[in-house]
Amino acid sequence: MKPVPEMIADNVMNTIIYNIPVSLIAGFRERIMIIRADDATAIVENVNDQDLGRISFIKLLSLKGEVSSLINWGQGIPVELIVSDTNRDLPLLYRYTPLLASHPVRVSVPLVAGFGNIVKLAVSLNFAVKLEGGQPDASLVDELQRIAHFYLHQTMVSEPIEFFHSLFLAFYRRNPVTLWAIQEEDPSLVRYITDSGEERMPGRLAGVEVNENFSAFMLDMQKGLAAEEGECAKCEFLIHCQGYFKWPHREYSCDGVRALMNTLRSAAEELRADVASFYSPGKSLRP
Repeated sequence: MKPVPEMIADNVMNTIIYNIPVSLIAGFRERIMIIRADDATAIVENVNDQDLGRISFIKLLSLKGEVSSLINWGQGIPVELIVSDTNRDLPLLYRYTPLLASHPVRVSVPLVAGFGNIVKLAVSLNFAVKLEGGQPDASLVDELQRIAHFYLHQTMVSEPIEFFHSLFLAFYRRNPVTLWAIQEEDPSLVRYITDSGEERMPGRLAGVEVNENFSAFMLDMQKGLAAEEGECAKCEFLIHCQGYFKWPHREYSCDGVRALMNTLRSAAEELRADVASFYSPGKSLRP
């Protein structure tokens, strides 16, 4: 499963993607869609062949539902599995391994104590992973550091663990992609449509009341953080974070997440230096 910014770019650059319930697909067939449902059967029964080219990916909101109907449906369309309980849902992941023959699969994991166990299992099953949560406490930051080390140094990791993967690539490529975009919470890229059809901000911004200019809210927040005499004003990672870890509580201390981002940046810089050294002018490629 591709990193989210690349997945978005592959669809339609600068086109908003709508995260919709499958029940409302009829009103969004001219849009790029993320389609969510509790069960795979609802996806198969409501999505027609003409819709397939407009689907960014599908979200299965429960891991308890039927699986087999997706195996021969929508070849190549990414599937995201939403974990709601890391202990209960951990063994259910095995049921979804047959999907890998026809779909990229990503597991969305909440940042709760012990989340690393389901991350490691998902990776061992060749699923990509997305970590969900924006203001981890000290114990969760420690676990994030351990999983970041696992992502960076374990040869068994063959699929992305987000947000680590896209942030690592951003540091390596010196690309100013933001965590809001990586986590699919940038309203200039993604909108959330409720089950009743109401358009809202995506992700953790869902409760924010705005008029029509969704993107202006983000710009105003980011400018405000940069102007304040707080952590963000002089933070070396502001270009990538853009206040992601300051939402919703501005008083959140970013010491731990800054250390985490520094781990990813240092690894990217080390790789860049190794690549530059390997391809340096005059270097012989002979043993």
